[in-house]
Amino acid sequence: MSTVTEATLRELLEKSISTAIEEAQKEVVNPLPVDKYLGLEAFGQCGKELSFDEVMSFLYRDGTFPRVADIYIRGIRDEHTFVWIRPSGHAYVSDFSQTLNRPAGMGPFNSGGLMLPGAKWERPRPFSLQDLKEAEEKW
Repeated sequence: MSTVTEATLRELLEKSISTAIEEAQKEVVNPLPVDKYLGLEAFGQCGKELSFDEVMSFLYRDGTFPRVADIYIRGIRDEHTFVWIRPSGHAYVSDFSQTLNRPAGMGPFNSGGLMLPGAKWERPRPFSLQDLKEAEEKW
């Protein structure tokens, strides 16, 4: 078992966020806002905007981290791309072999693209930025 450092997890989270944005962008006609609104769906942080460092303080604790953490784009909030981060409720682990690790090498991070309310998916594609603003209001 090799030690997973905070720097390693930080790098993977950045990569996972970028991947989620890239996947979401495939469904949206206009460029997504460059600025990000990071939301953490855990630890009483729901509905709060957090900095990257604040998110990391919840995801990396004394050498441990979630088994799974989903990363999705849920719309546009305050003119920022709303990045939704949800760690699983499992006990934290200290080795990537105990994580989802799919795709290989991503440890706990599972990047999706867009995650919109059900009715939004019935709209014609590609989505507009206004669609994403309206979707975020539903969360």
